[in-house]
Amino acid sequence: MRLGAANSIFLLCSLYLRSIDAIFADDAYQVDFHHVLLGAPQPRNTFLHRPSVSSKASLLYTLSDRSVLGAVNPKDGSVVWRQQLSDGNGDGNALLQPSSRGNLVISAVNGTVQAWDAAEGRLVWDWIGREEIKALVVSQIDVDGHDVYVLTQSHGSKAHVRKLAQHSGALIWEYQDERYDQPAFGGVAQRMMLTCFSGDMPLGLSISMQGLFYVALHSTLLQGSKVKVTSLNASNGNAQTSTTLNADIDISDAQSALSIESTRSSSLLVWSGRTLKSFWINTLGTNQILTTRLSNEKETSIQKIQFHALARDGGAIDITVHCQSPTSHWLEVYRLDSNSENLEKSFQLPSVEGPAAFSVALHSGDTYFVRTTKRDVTLFSSTSDNVLGQWLLQAKPYDHLTESYDIPYAVSEVVARGKLNYAVRSALLLSSGDWKMIHNGEELWLRPESLSGVVTATWVDTDSQQSLAEELALESHSNIGKAYVHRIKRHMRNAQSLLPWIKSLPDRNIYSLLGRDQRLGPSSSGNSFGFHKLVVAATDSGRLFALDVGSSGKILWTIQASEVKPGEQWSVESIEVRDGVALVRVLGGGSLTVDVMQGVILEDQLQSTKPGIKTTFILPNSSRSALSVQINVDGTIAIPQHSHLSQNTVIVTQDEKMVVRGWSLGTSKPSLIWAFSPRLHEKIVGVAARSSNDPVASIGKALGDRNVLYKFLNPNLLVISSVNIETHTASFDVLDSISGQVVHTLTHTMVDVTKPITCVVSENWFAYTIFSNFSGGVGKTAADLQSRSKGYQLVVSELFESPLANDRGVLGSASNPSTLHPKETDTDDQNKSPHVISQTYLLPAALSFMTVSSTLQGITPRSLLCVVPSLNSLIAIPRAVVDPRRPVGRDATSAEAEEGLFRHDGALEYDSKWVLNHMREIQGIQKVITSPSLLESTSLVFAFGSLDMFGTRVAPIGGFDILGKGFNRIQLIGTVAALALGTGVLAPLVRKKQTDSCWKGA
Repeated sequence: MRLGAANSIFLLCSLYLRSIDAIFADDAYQVDFHHVLLGAPQPRNTFLHRPSVSSKASLLYTLSDRSVLGAVNPKDGSVVWRQQLSDGNGDGNALLQPSSRGNLVISAVNGTVQAWDAAEGRLVWDWIGREEIKALVVSQIDVDGHDVYVLTQSHGSKAHVRKLAQHSGALIWEYQDERYDQPAFGGVAQRMMLTCFSGDMPLGLSISMQGLFYVALHSTLLQGSKVKVTSLNASNGNAQTSTTLNADIDISDAQSALSIESTRSSSLLVWSGRTLKSFWINTLGTNQILTTRLSNEKETSIQKIQFHALARDGGAIDITVHCQSPTSHWLEVYRLDSNSENLEKSFQLPSVEGPAAFSVALHSGDTYFVRTTKRDVTLFSSTSDNVLGQWLLQAKPYDHLTESYDIPYAVSEVVARGKLNYAVRSALLLSSGDWKMIHNGEELWLRPESLSGVVTATWVDTDSQQSLAEELALESHSNIGKAYVHRIKRHMRNAQSLLPWIKSLPDRNIYSLLGRDQRLGPSSSGNSFGFHKLVVAATDSGRLFALDVGSSGKILWTIQASEVKPGEQWSVESIEVRDGVALVRVLGGGSLTVDVMQGVILEDQLQSTKPGIKTTFILPNSSRSALSVQINVDGTIAIPQHSHLSQNTVIVTQDEKMVVRGWSLGTSKPSLIWAFSPRLHEKIVGVAARSSNDPVASIGKALGDRNVLYKFLNPNLLVISSVNIETHTASFDVLDSISGQVVHTLTHTMVDVTKPITCVVSENWFAYTIFSNFSGGVGKTAADLQSRSKGYQLVVSELFESPLANDRGVLGSASNPSTLHPKETDTDDQNKSPHVISQTYLLPAALSFMTVSSTLQGITPRSLLCVVPSLNSLIAIPRAVVDPRRPVGRDATSAEAEEGLFRHDGALEYDSKWVLNHMREIQGIQKVITSPSLLESTSLVFAFGSLDMFGTRVAPIGGFDILGKGFNRIQLIGTVAALALGTGVLAPLVRKKQTDSCWKGA
């Protein structure tokens, strides 16, 4: 039969598929972008530290709320190195401490203590305790060898103190918090003592020249909670003395009301009462408690206080108390004498309106106080309230910061360049979660750490051609008068952009000649290729933001859409964009509408959540308006009364018992038409469907002998993944979502069902990954041996109407085939099933997510986009490489080679040309979304997850419809100009010669 243009292009490009890269080599690091994120820095785990003793510059270290340890260059905000210490949202008790000798940083996350090279981020040693770590102390004195002390708590309040060697992590000694009880029976056993754990709640550790102290909260039967301080021998871990303080302590707000401070000479315990009007100090190892009342001149309610201890000459200690009220803040400094007997107030920094952050900086033995507000940065001496320097903040206009922010925390570094010249550098943690560096009041950089933890995202098509099509469609459905007025208004709006377009012509022409990328905005008329699309995304911390993927991922706006409590996450179901408005749907039926271009909240219905409701979505009805459909937790749906719906509309739901149902809306009320329940002892782990943008360019696959295999095309296909924990099997059922008919079923045995299973459906094929637990292969054929190999496997299945070429199967004789009423067209169950060809590929590493590239017409062969978490990479596997029709155990025939098929060897090795992120390491990527551009060859890709964001373009068979950057436009223009000039010079000579020859002939 005669092949169409689409098949011709596919066959021609398949011949060169294996030798074509995903994108042009000169487009690497030009058309893609990467937001390297760490997560919101934790205040107690953020500090400036020199990576080595010989280093003159400091790095900014942090352990974020995502359990990411990273070092940042203070000059430009770039990440020097980073390490993901755990999966998920992080450990609330994570700790980070610098070593005294500068070359190490010590972290403690999820019961594991690790030492990292401060300059390179290389793991030096680790100690796995598998217990909750309550305190981590790195000794700063020389008497104990600068070792590491760890306080852990296991189940049943069993506390342990361990000493680890700083350079090897070896366990030196271990102390258990025990008590000894006299038994209640007589005889010989009366001379024995029962040993059991004390049950005290561990609070922290402190080490100084006075010794090592273990602090715990001891519960008494009648007197409430008391603080017990145990002195330990730093050399062998033996308990020396134990002291119980005669004071009741309430640690309901331990972050702001209790602090264990250490200096070189002394260890202190400082705490405050519930009213935050007074505080108490105890020098660890003694019973004496000193108390004083805070100076609150304006008698405002204090919301939070922070303590910090500073060593002074002669053994004295200064205690700084940072007080914050709803409207002001101030700092008080108290002096504790060398004998720890007297506590007196030294001075107080004046109260300033508004929020602020105080930080302490050390330089050449001197101590400084740095106060940072929204207006200025002020440097104080630690001995008086004298102002050493003050700089007004020179804020940079960050477009995406559309809201005000507070400064809850800061770390500073001070360098004295003379008596009156100082350089102050401060890293500010903003209330939005972002991170900012200022130097003498000037903002150097801003890291958008608040954008980490993206849970869902969607594309926003800002193409003018689509907008024009919508405008013309609107005019065609109006009367003549309204259509004429609408067209006049449209022309007037277009005329407003005429002058900017004319002004941009010189720059556009220069960029075109030089072959440079035009950094045009998303609404620019020069976005002729459709690369400048927006992405609207939501994070688990309650933020919404938009970025332009065509402008190196520029952040356009970000807002705090929902206030999320600590320890909770924002449960966003989906984001849908229509007519420039984003509808954000959350779990429970709440919603939020936002202007995608301005980032302005139009309507907030997040508080309208109800129990029993899973989500809602918008469905067009027969009157061309939007209709809200409610999905309940039990899998049922509800629609408003007297709604006029389009007939034969089917909605697929899944309830909490993993039952998948199909509902037909009809014209009045929804009715259940089918239900799919998992088999006995099975549970559904995933449901995959075709994308809404999955065009099909050809109904058949052209073979090498010029015959055609017709594809089994059904836009309503679902693939339901189920696992059986008892039998270790995995089943994959292909369903028609309209009729509920099971089209095909695949079952695998000896599967590790604890590992994730990912699946993707596109056109007439689907793919999924499993982990097979077969210990060895037994089989006669290569395919049998392949399926019985242990490891990660990629299974690709393709559906055809018939196994025979040029045969439509049962649909060939059907005059009106229907998937809604299959019995009217098919009488034989065997004839209703498609012909399925499956193939298995062994993978070198696990795939956590899969999707496919998308183009405008579907002519370009698709690429399988896969996230490889072990490699921190995103790869694009060409569709022809995983074609299930590849010959097994033999070489391809000439006809098969003409199709682009080649021998299947069983294993699928990841080609370096498939890696879309090149040399970058993209961490925390969990999902990938794609969108077609106006070029048929190119698909836009955006990857996101718990940490990074990455965007790029993919051309599966090369950019056949666009010129690469290596194309010399100037040479082309010069050649054409030279030809024109030569033609203009030679034309009169040729005409004269022709005229002379005519006269001579006459």
